Amino acid sequence: MLRFLFLFSAMILFSGYNYIGNEVLIDSDCIKVADVFEGSDIDENVVCGLDYGQVKIVNRLMSQTLITKYGLKGEVAKEVVFRRKGVLLTEERLRADMKNLLVIMYPDMEIEIDAVRMGRPYYLPENMQYTIDIPRNRFGDISVTLDNGARKYTYSVSIVAYSDAYVAIKQINKGDKLIPDENVKLKKVDLFRARGNVMHDIEGYSARAYIGAGKIITENMADRKPDAAKGSPVFILKDPKDEPKAMQGTLLEDAYLEKKVHVLDINSGMILTGTYVEAKKVLIERQ
Repeated sequence: MLRFLFLFSAMILFSGYNYIGNEVLIDSDCIKVADVFEGSDIDENVVCGLDYGQVKIVNRLMSQTLITKYGLKGEVAKEVVFRRKGVLLTEERLRADMKNLLVIMYPDMEIEIDAVRMGRPYYLPENMQYTIDIPRNRFGDISVTLDNGARKYTYSVSIVAYSDAYVAIKQINKGDKLIPDENVKLKKVDLFRARGNVMHDIEGYSARAYIGAGKIITENMADRKPDAAKGSPVFILKDPKDEPKAMQGTLLEDAYLEKKVHVLDINSGMILTGTYVEAKKVLIERQ
């Protein structure tokens, strides 16, 4: 049985996407006996798994095996070339589809597709529907995966992205405040040069370490001084209209204006979650 299966698979030749000659177009990913012999109504599969646009050849030896197996009287062994229907994806179409997706992914950036390296042709269903998987926050040479519903394939693409970001206009020492037009300036930069997520708001931030002139400021280069330090006493409010009467809580972490923070209720001993709304006030979420 295993030897028969080996011979069966060897009789079906795969010619890739470059066969030249007469072809039988099929809609399915399977070639059936009735496709090989038009006079037959046998619905059994000969081979399955064809990608869109893929060519497979059923040679004379295979067709003779089918004649013998199914007792097809009057049929003659022959070679038949099959191609699953599909539409070739052009580089122009891929570029346009990627550009549309990148505009949605990065609405605040200027995106350019510098190069697309299509190492082999890729076919789509006739409705031209397929998906593109582009890694987030990666620029330069990246791998983009296409999925036509039958098979996935990966191409190498070069993406250039520009965005407004702060750049050091002189040397900045550790602990120095980041001040627009004094030691940093907002400029359009190539994000491939950034070593991390760029910062669009630097108010209240200081350099975490030395920053050289010309460096793009990223989140890992700066720290923001908290509006209230861990351990500070705070008023606990259950409603924005409440009037603070006594400091009944202690911050369990540094607090920033309009950001979530954990606070200890010193009366109940419970740890509560709230929003630091203004000086020494935390608006507690409904429990």
